[in-house]
Amino acid sequence: MRKHLILSLTLLVILVTAIAAGAADKSSATSKQYHRTHGDIASIDTAGKTFTVKHGNDTSTFGVDDSTKFRGAGKEITFADLQVGDDVRVSFTEDGTTKTAARVDVAHTKKPHS
Repeated sequence: MRKHLILSLTLLVILVTAIAAGAADKSSATSKQYHRTHGDIASIDTAGKTFTVKHGNDTSTFGVDDSTKFRGAGKEITFADLQVGDDVRVSFTEDGTTKTAARVDVAHTKKPHS
């Protein structure tokens, strides 16, 4: 009888631990970690729906999707409104090496060449 009780308690502890681990995996998989960066747009690939931002010596390429929000001059804009040279602030998520822009704010439009 005592062996059955110990075995049952051991199985209960294992089951509770497995459920807790599964819940932790689900919550980390569904929550997105947002990051931010800023800089000037160095290039735009309209066919691939990506743009590259240069900040100092670093460059980062961001993809966009249907949920990406764009703002400039206090109003909503579109991906097509972005221009090389625009000073932008980008909020994005990462999945491995893939960065997807969630929001792009144009702080200053294209810098004029002198």
